[in-house]
Amino acid sequence: MKRTDIRRGLAAVLATLTLVQGTSLAALAAEADLTEVTEAAEEAVAFAAPQLQSGEAVIPSDASLEEVEQILFNTLVANKDQVEDESLEWEYYCTGKNGLLTNDAWGSVNGFTSEKKVVFVPTTFTHPALSANEDGNYQVRLAGTTAEVTLHKVAKLSSSITLNEGCTVGLPYNEDATVDFETLYQSIFNTVVESTDPVLTLSDVKIEYYATATTGSVGEQGKDWMPLEGGKGTVLGIPVTYPAISEGSQKIRVSYAGTDTIYGTSAEIDVTFTDREQVQFNLNPAPYEVGLVFDAEQGYDYDATAAAIYDAVVASITPASDGQVSVEYNVDKTSITDSFKPLNETDLTGLIKFGTGEWEIKISVGDTKVYKGNSTIVTVNMTDSRPASIVALKPGVSFTYNMDASVMEQAIFDNAIDWENSTLPAKETLSADDFEITYYSEAILFDGGIDSGIKSWVPLEGKSYDLGNVNLGTYPQMGAGEQSIHVSYKGDANFRPSENAEGTVTVNKAKVSVKVNSTNIFAGDELPENFITTSPADQFDLYTIYAGVTSNVTTGLYLDLPERYTDNSLLIQTIDKALEAIGQKTLTQMMREGITVGELRELLSTQELLDLLDKLNIDTGTFGQILTVINKLPGILDSVRISFGEPNRAGLYTVAVVTDNKNYETGVGMGFLLVKMRLSGTHLTWNREIPNGKLSAADAKNFDFKATLTCDGEAVKDQSSVHYLYSGMTSKWRIYSSTTTPPTEPGRYVVTVCILGGNYMAAPLTRSFQITK
Repeated sequence: MKRTDIRRGLAAVLATLTLVQGTSLAALAAEADLTEVTEAAEEAVAFAAPQLQSGEAVIPSDASLEEVEQILFNTLVANKDQVEDESLEWEYYCTGKNGLLTNDAWGSVNGFTSEKKVVFVPTTFTHPALSANEDGNYQVRLAGTTAEVTLHKVAKLSSSITLNEGCTVGLPYNEDATVDFETLYQSIFNTVVESTDPVLTLSDVKIEYYATATTGSVGEQGKDWMPLEGGKGTVLGIPVTYPAISEGSQKIRVSYAGTDTIYGTSAEIDVTFTDREQVQFNLNPAPYEVGLVFDAEQGYDYDATAAAIYDAVVASITPASDGQVSVEYNVDKTSITDSFKPLNETDLTGLIKFGTGEWEIKISVGDTKVYKGNSTIVTVNMTDSRPASIVALKPGVSFTYNMDASVMEQAIFDNAIDWENSTLPAKETLSADDFEITYYSEAILFDGGIDSGIKSWVPLEGKSYDLGNVNLGTYPQMGAGEQSIHVSYKGDANFRPSENAEGTVTVNKAKVSVKVNSTNIFAGDELPENFITTSPADQFDLYTIYAGVTSNVTTGLYLDLPERYTDNSLLIQTIDKALEAIGQKTLTQMMREGITVGELRELLSTQELLDLLDKLNIDTGTFGQILTVINKLPGILDSVRISFGEPNRAGLYTVAVVTDNKNYETGVGMGFLLVKMRLSGTHLTWNREIPNGKLSAADAKNFDFKATLTCDGEAVKDQSSVHYLYSGMTSKWRIYSSTTTPPTEPGRYVVTVCILGGNYMAAPLTRSFQITK
């Protein structure tokens, strides 16, 4: 450190003034040079003798000699303002080592060696630098002096936090009645912390409280130090939640983490936390009877009803609070549990609803920034003075099925309610939404069309029960046929809700328009999505018949069944078992092997099968329509085999589609489909080349004379459309010709390969070859 520049200047001025006092400047100048006097005075003042004192200092192990000397100067020199620090050399008394031998001696704080005789032998001892030596007390002096002081060398300085006892801290709150934790931390620090060494602020420390988990706390298990806001933790590996600090006596810990040169510390103390003044209820005398308030549009006016309950029960609250008021009812009618819900909510089953009768009511006033909320529980008898409503239904009502259930609800509203014999508001003031309309339905199991025998009243749009992605059962939308219905009025401000009125309606089957959008595709391509369309676009089972002439100039007849026959294994298994029982081919066998028209005609006349299909919700009249369509197709005899699925052969087909949906009359649509042979990318390639066009008779017997039909470089699966013609003359002058067997006798031959029918067309191949002996 450089402190001498200013001191020297001041010392020189003072010395000069003293020397010239009482003497004229002229005379003084004659006897001595003023500059020399000033320098002499400056030197006399600047180099005062250092006065040492004992002290404690942090000396890092990697400190340089200059850093160590500066630390010693700052710690041990009492009159450091009067001393030139760069001129001081420091020594300390420490232990040197030579193997197991030791020797205590004075030397440089930068490390040194010492000598002494051990058993008359001069021995050298190595003393480490002060920075490299262990922490502890060391005697230190200036080189060339004997005055010693004690240095307590430490790795870090100690710290301390002293807390006040018997403190009380009020919990501060925000405008939204949540605890203002920022202010709370500062309030605890200001109130509880008496002093710190070194001087610390709130940002230097961490304040926690000893929290108990909301669940899982047993003894000290489930207790831990947490922020005032609470937090998460684990007890025996189980996650638990710690709440925020609350009123009462709480153990507080104030911790200081320390720094590189100061040790951390912490202190704990019990602090009492107080909350706001709590609101108190002043109640009117019991018993309490309150009339339900109703809204003209929504039935119960829950807000107005809650206000009426509050006014009937509560005379006043003290102190006056603007906390939010809530009125709830206990959905547990036994009052064994406290299961309070808002008046417009139900219990978990949806069966318990607030209405007339005796209820356990909880009235609450919420917390505010200034006051703590409170609640009171009373018994209130709710009454309804409105007249009862009655719904009467007309007999013999019918209307047409619609895939939109709301349209059928409107039809019931318009046609089935007997307004003259009902006790209801005027029809023009109501809509179908003001009524609960259900029908008596049977559940269908596992999305498979199988009746379960389980019946219930459900909404017209139906109801589904699912477990993850698995459908356990479905009540379908109300469909065509005679249906039992329930109709009840929901009630309004002037009428109580009605009881269910039960009646019967007839839902007529709707008409469907089916269109086949004629198109052409290449063999192997998928049919376009809009190949078959229906109006309305409801869910239909589509039976599609393809009849035509294939590229092989043969009759092709295909029956493509609805998806549920191919995608529903449970349905297929059920039909297979029924067919096996009556000695018929199973559906699985038919789809694999095909069936003739005659066999299909006989099958569909089997009563056992028709009964099963009816139980599976399959309209058996649809199959009669299928046979009618097949009978009208030209050239279709009973011996013609029906394949299942879409056409797998190129050709021109007439397409007939028959719809099946129990809610619609059977629809039929006609169109055409051209399945074209593939021309692009198709080739015929010899399986083996004939070297130089010659083969021996022995080689010819095992030679592969055939070719392979490929498309886009891949061999096509069906090679049956590849045909061969072998012709030529044997060496014995006999003519040879075959479409199946290649020659093996010596002679000269020509083989031609061409495509006849199938789904692929490729240019023919021809080659000549000679068979030798």
